[in-house]
Amino acid sequence: MVCGIYQISNTVNGKSYIGQSRNIYRRWKQHTRALDKPNVLEMGSYPLRYAFLKYDLKEVVTTPGKTGLFDFKVIEECTEDKLLERERFWINTIDPEYNCNTWTPARKKKEIDSEPKFWVQYHNYNVLGYVPVEMILDESLIEKYDHEEVLPGISTNKRAVLNTVGDTIFLIVGIGNKPKQYYIWSKFICEETVTNDYENSYSYDAFGTGYLIDPPQLLNSKQFNEFKRFCGNFGFGFMRIKDSSEVCPYLNTLKEITENYKPKNSKLNFSQYIKDFYTQVTRVNPNEYSAYHQRGFYRHLAVSLSIEEALELLMGEYTTLVIFDPINHELNYKDSTLLIHTLDFYNSEEGKKYIASYEFNDQTFPSYAIVGWMPVEKIFKYDEKSFAADKDLHLLGESLLDYKNSCGYEGSDVWGIALKKPIFLNPPICNVLQPEGINNGELWGAEDFSHLEAFDIALQAKVEYE
Repeated sequence: MVCGIYQISNTVNGKSYIGQSRNIYRRWKQHTRALDKPNVLEMGSYPLRYAFLKYDLKEVVTTPGKTGLFDFKVIEECTEDKLLERERFWINTIDPEYNCNTWTPARKKKEIDSEPKFWVQYHNYNVLGYVPVEMILDESLIEKYDHEEVLPGISTNKRAVLNTVGDTIFLIVGIGNKPKQYYIWSKFICEETVTNDYENSYSYDAFGTGYLIDPPQLLNSKQFNEFKRFCGNFGFGFMRIKDSSEVCPYLNTLKEITENYKPKNSKLNFSQYIKDFYTQVTRVNPNEYSAYHQRGFYRHLAVSLSIEEALELLMGEYTTLVIFDPINHELNYKDSTLLIHTLDFYNSEEGKKYIASYEFNDQTFPSYAIVGWMPVEKIFKYDEKSFAADKDLHLLGESLLDYKNSCGYEGSDVWGIALKKPIFLNPPICNVLQPEGINNGELWGAEDFSHLEAFDIALQAKVEYE
């Protein structure tokens, strides 16, 4: 095990990345895992990961040297207590491009603080619809993972995380209702942080060395409820907890639990791990029987369109979908995936001729089916000027007022959903009926098991990276 500072260099453009780790070779494995099978469920990632994909790195790296178009090397070995200081030195010396905004003023302390600090990150399953890391890993894989491979870190919108390098972070998951269950999920020591800037909206990631609690431990108790109140019922999401029995006596409990339930084996079947977790949730509250099947789908919607419109959208004839009065869930939908669901033809005979012109038929592009999906690039509100400017993107004419009047939505706001990179499903997922009351051009989420099953199949479609 090599502890120290490492550099990953792109031999094509000379750009590089500087990082620190208590186990460098394991950290390289985390960086390069699953590059050969990106799919729609993969989380957005930082510039280094993007570069690996762009320059077609496929191999998992565990040793120094050149792999593909990248060079992996240890530039300095040091003790754990010197990691932050030496990482700072090398980042200031080399100014690595792939580190992006990782070394922000928030982390430029005058002195290295040796006092141990502890933080809690809260993961609300009821809002996100998945347990930590579940959306990144491919459950269909038979291979077992090292525990640390399924612990890439946390993501938060709290800038305080940039000051946590060298600190201990506990991850707590809340799931279910009446009662809501709280589990200690993982513990790790932060080794690096990343700032993500998307259209002036910032989020922050923290990565490090640690482990999943095996199995996750239910925390619900009188003492935990007091701790939860101390944490503002986790309303802040990410916060520091003091190492003091007077200020936060529950910290010692978290330390004991995470120490007592360290994983006994180095390898983990993560698919079985999360199934066992959902079984535990159901055992505590039988009313949560559907939790396992609902995982992950709060972030995904479908749109029902006539066969003609669905085909035109997937063929790129238009790239912006227009909707009325979206709910907040839809407005926060960027960077997710919109499933394309077909209704029937507007005109059966003409419609069949139309899809035949694209070399489709009612078997390869049927009605009442999920026929493809498209990633959502952005969601925005239209006014007369922007609607007219986008006439070639939505194909609905130049006048916003005329369009609203023709649809019977005179007093409603109109929004655009910009879509990209259409994917056809081959074969399509047939016999999928939209929820009752959903009409042409309306969005909907999975409401029953048949929807969940169809969404699951569609979202596992593999994507070729371009």
